[in-house]
Amino acid sequence: MALTAITTMAQGPQLPWRNDDEAEEYAEDPKEFLMSRCALAIANSEYTRDLVICATYYLPAFELMPGGTRFHRAPSSQDEALWQGKVGLVIGLGPLAFRDEGDLKFGGFKIEVGDWVQWDIHDARQFTVNRIHCRWMKDVQIIARVKDPKLVY
Repeated sequence: MALTAITTMAQGPQLPWRNDDEAEEYAEDPKEFLMSRCALAIANSEYTRDLVICATYYLPAFELMPGGTRFHRAPSSQDEALWQGKVGLVIGLGPLAFRDEGDLKFGGFKIEVGDWVQWDIHDARQFTVNRIHCRWMKDVQIIARVKDPKLVY
C-alpha cells in the first residue's frame, strides 16, 4: 500500500482490514499493520497540548491453534472494539503530554509513539484514519502502558 494513497472515503467505524490478505497481515503483526495504515496521518499531523492519539486495537479475525488450525472469531466479537475498545497503539502525542506541571506529576512515566496503552472507555473520543478506528484523550486519562494488548481486550 502506498503511503500517499487514501484507500477509502468511509470514515465510520469498520474493521482495520478489508480482505483476507489484510486480516492475515494484521494477525501476524498488529503494531506494524496499524503504524503503516496511520503513517500518512502521523507524518502530516501535529497535535496540541497534552493529547494522546491511539489506533484502537481489535482482536485478530482468527487465532492459530496448536497444529495450525484457525479459530475464527464471529463478526459480532469484532464489533466490541468499537464499544469497549480500551487499548490501542499510540500514533501521536501533543508537545505537553506527560510533562510535570504544578501539582500534576507523572513520576517519570512517559509514553512514546508505538507503545500499547490502556484507557477508560468513557474518557476517549473517536475518529477514523484511513480505515483505522482511533481515539484521542488527555495524557492523564492513560491508565497504563501494556506489553500485550490481547490481555486488556
